[in-house]
Amino acid sequence: MTEAAPRSLWRVRDFRRYAGADAISKLGSEVSLVALPLTAALTLHGSPFQVGLLTAAEMVAFLLVGLPAGAWVDRMRRRPVLVAADAVRMLALLSIPAAAVPGVLGLPQMYAVALVNGLCTVFFDVAHQSYLPSIVGREDLARGHGTLAANQSLAQLAGPGIGGWLVQALTAPVAVVADALSYAGSALLLLGVRADEKPGGRGVRGGGRLWPEIAEGLSFVAGQPVLRRVAAVGALMMLSFGLWSAAVPLYLVREVGTSPGTYGTLLSAGAVGGVAGAWLAPRIAARLGTGRAIRRVS
Repeated sequence: MTEAAPRSLWRVRDFRRYAGADAISKLGSEVSLVALPLTAALTLHGSPFQVGLLTAAEMVAFLLVGLPAGAWVDRMRRRPVLVAADAVRMLALLSIPAAAVPGVLGLPQMYAVALVNGLCTVFFDVAHQSYLPSIVGREDLARGHGTLAANQSLAQLAGPGIGGWLVQALTAPVAVVADALSYAGSALLLLGVRADEKPGGRGVRGGGRLWPEIAEGLSFVAGQPVLRRVAAVGALMMLSFGLWSAAVPLYLVREVGTSPGTYGTLLSAGAVGGVAGAWLAPRIAARLGTGRAIRRVS
C-alpha cells in the first residue's frame, strides 16, 4: 500500500496568510537594511561612528530583552504580539520620512527608531517561530520552516537591490516607507489568521516564574559544550555583522562613489552565496557530519 502524499501547506488558509505576511515583512526589512544606513550617511552626513551607533541601537535590543522575551511571549497569545510588533514598527519607520520632508530629521530620532524597531523585532521573532505549530501542526513543522527559510532567501536576493534603487529614485528617508508598508501588509494578513492558538510553557499555567525560567535556560546552555560554542559563534557573527553594517555603506558610497542602486544590487548579489550555502549545507552535513562540516567551513 502506498502512503498518501502529504498535504500541500499552501492549501491551508492560515498558513498562506502567515507565510505571506512573513514574505512581505522580510522583503521590507531588506529594503531598510539599505535605506536606514544610507539615510544616516547621505541625508544626515553621519560619521562612521554615528552610522555604527545606528546598527548598535537596533542590536542592543537583543541584549536588553532577548532573554526575558521568550518567557514573556510564552505567557501571551502570539498573534496579538505579532500584530502589535508590526504596527509599532510601521509607525516608528513612518516617523523618518515624516521628519525628513520638513527637514527636522536628526540622528537622535534615527537612533530611537532603530531601538524601537529592534525591541519589536525581538518579540516578533520569538512569537513568530512559536506560532507556527498552532497553524500547521508539529507533523508539518519541517516543511513550514522550509517555506520561511525560502522567504528569507528570496528577500535577501531581491530586497537590497529594490532598496538601493528606491533610495536612488526617491531618497533614502522616503525609501523607508516601503518597509513601513510591508509591516502594515504583514499585520493585515496576520489579523486574518484564525488558528486555534494554545499558549505553551509552564509560565502560562503556573505564572510567576519568569526569572527562574531564564536562569534555568542559561544554566542549561552553559552546561552544554556544543551550545556554549554555538552561542559564542553567534555572538562573534553579530559583532562582525555590526562592523560590516557600519563600514561597507560608507566605504562603497562615500569612498568608492558607488550609487545607492549599485550598492543595493551588490548586496543582492552577495546573497546568492547564502542561497547556494543553504542548498549545499544539508548535503555537506550528510557527508561529513554536522560538526565536521561547521569546522571545515569556519
